[in-house]
Amino acid sequence: MQYTLPVRISVLFTSALTSASLLLPASAFAMQSQFFDFGAGQINATWEGKGPIQMKQTPNGVLLQTTGTGLFLTDTDLSVSPQMGSVTISSESPEGVYLVWIYKDDPSTFNHNLGLRLRAGANIATPFSLSEVQSWNDSSKYFGLLLLPNTTVLLHQIRFDELNAAERFLEIVRSFWTFDGMRTYSINFLWGPHIAENPVARQDLFAYVPPQTPSATAVMYVFLIVTLVLITAFAAIQKTETAKRRAIMLGSFLLLSVWILFDLRMGSEFLASMVYDARSYILSSEQDRTFRDRDRFYDFADFAKLYVADRESYVFLAEQQWPYLGNMRYLTYPSIPGIAYDRDDTWVIYHRSDVSIDESGQLTVDSEPVTNPGKIIGRFDDTSFVFRTQ
Repeated sequence: MQYTLPVRISVLFTSALTSASLLLPASAFAMQSQFFDFGAGQINATWEGKGPIQMKQTPNGVLLQTTGTGLFLTDTDLSVSPQMGSVTISSESPEGVYLVWIYKDDPSTFNHNLGLRLRAGANIATPFSLSEVQSWNDSSKYFGLLLLPNTTVLLHQIRFDELNAAERFLEIVRSFWTFDGMRTYSINFLWGPHIAENPVARQDLFAYVPPQTPSATAVMYVFLIVTLVLITAFAAIQKTETAKRRAIMLGSFLLLSVWILFDLRMGSEFLASMVYDARSYILSSEQDRTFRDRDRFYDFADFAKLYVADRESYVFLAEQQWPYLGNMRYLTYPSIPGIAYDRDDTWVIYHRSDVSIDESGQLTVDSEPVTNPGKIIGRFDDTSFVFRTQ
């Protein structure tokens, strides 16, 4: 089933010249952005729906609703070569959608896609990066959004940005000095510097394991090997000892410079992590302090340990099992956390907004009673407490 909606959209272009344009051609520094605005009365592009999708034009955008997997596409050619972009929507709940594209010269009509996690709210812009997406190129394509079943969003704008040469170089420099935090894997290895050529990719530099951007260390190794080979070859063909010594000194200076640069980079990352820990945990008050990606978990564990010290075991429910279950086994030993719902009378709840106490005093999960009546014997915060049945 196919639905067609002649949504009229304005395609706008903006450009700006940097001061460096005095030295290089303007095209090298002319940043371009292409907007597809979906407000009523806009013109210049036709969009169509494929699959079980309903589309309704509103003054502020196009209302998209699906009962199954639906596509919202246009065959308009992009006039920019984007490295990043954004999708602006309004939604009552978080939604998972995909930026999707199909190359016109591909007889298989294979759908390439990039997952986007849209937050709930009005006029929320969700950025995306295309620089590290290998399947994206400048070939003519259909593109748009893929919506999962039972999705409702009000689409305001799709935007594509082509950064100029100076901006991309600046982002590479900034990303080299963007640090990873102290994480669980940091005890075994560090990723080291990675490079990105747009702000979106730089913001998510270490959000994925492994990182999706190129390793600056690998790039530097290639540069060093090629350069040292050339210097060695140059030194070999020199007839005078002075020229050979100069070549050797040049290679040595290059190695020393790179070593100092990376030593500064990795040393700065370590110091930045220490400063962050000092500010967020050591120097903060007990009520406000957080510890890296564990938030206030360790303070909660100390709090809960007092209430389970007289129990051999207890039920532990957290927002996710890893890493909290293993940590609680260590921190509250010899009291052991588990899921013996029918035997243990003490329930330790951590960051579970779906767990509450009903009118009869029973502990409920998603409004379903799971215990006998009891009472909260200790509360850490709104979603973290210790409950004991009578």
